[in-house]
Amino acid sequence: MIKVFLSINNNAEVMQLPVPPSEYYVPSPWNNQKTDGLQRTLNIIGLPGLRTVEIKSFFPIRDYPFLQNRSMWGQEYVDKIDAWRKLRIPIRLVISDPKVSMSVNMPVSIDEFIPGVEQDGDIRFTMQMTEFPLVDTARR
Repeated sequence: MIKVFLSINNNAEVMQLPVPPSEYYVPSPWNNQKTDGLQRTLNIIGLPGLRTVEIKSFFPIRDYPFLQNRSMWGQEYVDKIDAWRKLRIPIRLVISDPKVSMSVNMPVSIDEFIPGVEQDGDIRFTMQMTEFPLVDTARR
């Protein structure tokens, strides 16, 4: 079973999504460049790009037997995510699934967060995140 956690400030605040997405993808782009040579197009291998993740799910307003987290409801999740985004700090994304070896544990920025209320009152959302590489600024 997929579990998704968001946190800030080294787990000072942690949120587990109550309903994990049924699927997710983590594209790993590579910044290669194509250029025209004298007789053919050349591909110049560049540096790794930033990974992205998109999650689609919902925040319930009522209890369901399949919920993984019951600490907040509906709009409380939206408010918490909005408050974290306003801090302008990286958010740690952790996605784990014991059935597969692929897991995600990376700092991200939430580039787009689109909540919307369904007819039943639950809040469906799409969250698009981009890897936020942490830079070591300590002098050596």
